[in-house]
Amino acid sequence: MKKQAGFTLIELLVVIAIIALLMGILLPSLQKTRQQARMISCGSNMRQLILGLVTYAEDNDSRLPPHPSTVEVPTSYHRPYELNWNRNVVGPVADIESKSYHAAGKYLSSYLKDVRVFNCTLSAIRDDTPWPPDTSGRPAEGTYGQFYLSSSFAPLHSTYTLLWKYQGYNHNLSGHVDKSQGHFAGADRLDSTTKLVVQDALFYLTTNTNLLWPSPQQTWCSSHPFKQGAKSYPYYVFKDPTMQAAPKIRFNAGYLDGRVESFNSWDAVSVMNYNARALIAPKHR
Repeated sequence: MKKQAGFTLIELLVVIAIIALLMGILLPSLQKTRQQARMISCGSNMRQLILGLVTYAEDNDSRLPPHPSTVEVPTSYHRPYELNWNRNVVGPVADIESKSYHAAGKYLSSYLKDVRVFNCTLSAIRDDTPWPPDTSGRPAEGTYGQFYLSSSFAPLHSTYTLLWKYQGYNHNLSGHVDKSQGHFAGADRLDSTTKLVVQDALFYLTTNTNLLWPSPQQTWCSSHPFKQGAKSYPYYVFKDPTMQAAPKIRFNAGYLDGRVESFNSWDAVSVMNYNARALIAPKHR
């Protein structure tokens, strides 16, 4: 009988080596394509958010809505990555109608019904996400989307840095910032000189009060993954809290004219308020 031909061991090893070589060549390209797709998806959220802001302003004499973190005096600007913030109190909000409580949903829910536009697509936050999240160690009292619409719980973390009307990095108004700590004055009208209104979050915490995610006392937090970072819902944080250098990573930034552009963290402007240092997109003027 005629013996059936087959592959020799050497031939199999050669094929495996060729496949491994091709994968080594293609994987970086595939990862880059995947990252670009994520940035595009993230940018789509930002454009929807900007459209909501502009539509609100067009209905309100070109004025942008109050920033969610502001209270009566400009020295009390808190972290710019909250949709709801209530004077360092974590939990149900008793006086939702208070003039000093500027939850995002009070002004924008009729323009932006889908709360996903306030979060990068890389985050796990969705409309039906139980809130507070499991990582907070607190029992859920509702969902993220419900509290955005009702404004009845704070804080609601956002993986975007929200910068319209934000003055916490403005050394002319905020007593917690001086000229040596950088400067950023948020846009308050459609015709404001500053056009930057939203960007992916990257900040260094100096205090970790009222956070609903586990974080060291001092650490970098990011809405995008980075080397030496660990997932700490809904952010990525440095595994080593002694690290001072900012992660080298690319982010999106959105402007009032509808532009969404990517920028490098190492090209950004460093600014600081009393409990967080942030990197702001370099083209903010």
